[in-house]
Amino acid sequence: MTSAFATSRSGRFLLAVPLLVAACGEVGAPTKADIQQVIQTRMQAANQQTSNNTLGLFSGPYDVNDFSVTAADCTAKDNGVYGCAVTAVTKKGTNTAQLQFKKVNGAWTLVQP
Repeated sequence: MTSAFATSRSGRFLLAVPLLVAACGEVGAPTKADIQQVIQTRMQAANQQTSNNTLGLFSGPYDVNDFSVTAADCTAKDNGVYGCAVTAVTKKGTNTAQLQFKKVNGAWTLVQP
């Protein structure tokens, strides 16, 4: 009986390790790549909305491929929200904006102020 108990306990330990590792992956601020993906997704949604509003006569005003996050300085806030100073480069120049991000269901999302 002792060996069955030991196997059961070690089995539970082995199952807990991947869960612990997965949970650790959700700790910390969003990376530049995370931020770029969230913003590009938002840009694509804006393009689709613009296209819908113009009956498909022209595409949205944003070139998703002409966008690169070059810097992101994030600070933890309340409730898992991170405030980030994000610098991005496009054909029209370099801009910096204060944006807020939060991980929801394992994916980073933009939080409206």
